[in-house]
Order: sequence, then structure tokens, then C-alpha cells
Amino acid sequence: MRRGEPLFRAGDEIHSVDLVVRGSVRVYRVARGGTRELTLHVEGPRQLVAGVVAFQGPLGPALEPACYPAHAEALQTPTEVLRLSADAVREAVCRTPALAQAVIAYFARRQAELLRRMEGLVFGELGERLAAYLLEHAAQAPHPLPTNSELAALLGTVPELVSRKLGEFYRLGLIHLERRSVTITDTEELARLAGDTHFQAEGTS
Repeated sequence: MRRGEPLFRAGDEIHSVDLVVRGSVRVYRVARGGTRELTLHVEGPRQLVAGVVAFQGPLGPALEPACYPAHAEALQTPTEVLRLSADAVREAVCRTPALAQAVIAYFARRQAELLRRMEGLVFGELGERLAAYLLEHAAQAPHPLPTNSELAALLGTVPELVSRKLGEFYRLGLIHLERRSVTITDTEELARLAGDTHFQAEGTS
């Protein structure tokens, strides 16, 4: 798959469980009117894409098929996805207690991650979210930045504010930008802005 190629759309019937082999997939919602997007999560290698909803099975008294509640598209080129039959996966999980336990634990971790992300989007400032994103993704410099529109969708804001905040970080000497590639130049200060004691400890060790 190439960057931007859709994996599925909101409202599509769920027939498969998708596992990322390489690259990454972005799962997102679109605001009414299509003016803004909100990235719910990004799945990388060995991660399931919208795995929880694939385990719903038919819904309602008429056994209507379950549908995806969000869109998904490739975030990198190339992205490779292994597509398995949802019915076959559900049957295998139900027949294997150890596998069922592993799947439940995986979904619990993903739910906790999603809740932390939503908390950051609702309660955190844009500077905090951008600093955390850079610390997470730019450890191996230089890191190729997504477009401002894609980065805004990841951070729950608009492209203009992303551009402004990146420029501010650059002027403060926290990052170096060159042709959409970013290198962190002040890890300790970014960690302080992100409010992440783990990164602070790494930056000062």
C-alpha cells in the first residue's frame, strides 16, 4: 500500500482482522462537513488495525453485520497488511483459552493507550502534545515529519497552529528543521514541556 491509500472507510462492513506487517496505518474520524480529521491511533508492525470492532460479529436481532466506526489509511510507503478472515480469527480465539487471554490483554492495553491519548487531546496544550510527539518519533534523527495537515490530525488541532508551534520550537532552539526533517536539539526542555518524567530522566542521565 502507498501512503494515503485507504484500508477501509467508516460504515464498511467488517469481514477481516488486519495486522500491520510493515509501515504504519492511521485510524481516524472525520468531523461533520469533512473540514477536520482526528487521528485516533496509529498502528505499526505487529499491531492490529481496529482489532476490537472485528470481534463484534453480527449485531442486533436481525444479525446485521458490524461496521467500522472510523476510517483507516496507510501512513507510510510502503505499508503491508496481512488480512485474515474475521470469522476464522474469532473461532480460533474462542477455541483456544491461552489465545483468548492474550487477545483480551492486548485489547486492554490498547484501550488504556487510547484513553491516555484522549486525555492528552482534551486536557493537554498543543505544545505538550507536539513535544511528546517529537520525543516519541524523533529519537532517531533526522525524523521525516508528516505534512502539517497530517500532524494536525494526529495532535487534534489545525495545520496553522502546528506550523506556528513548530516555528516556535525552532526559534527557541529546541529542534532543527530542514526540508520537513526534524532533529531534536534540546531533549531536556522538550521533556519538560511534554510533562514526561521518563524523558526527563533519559535526557539528564
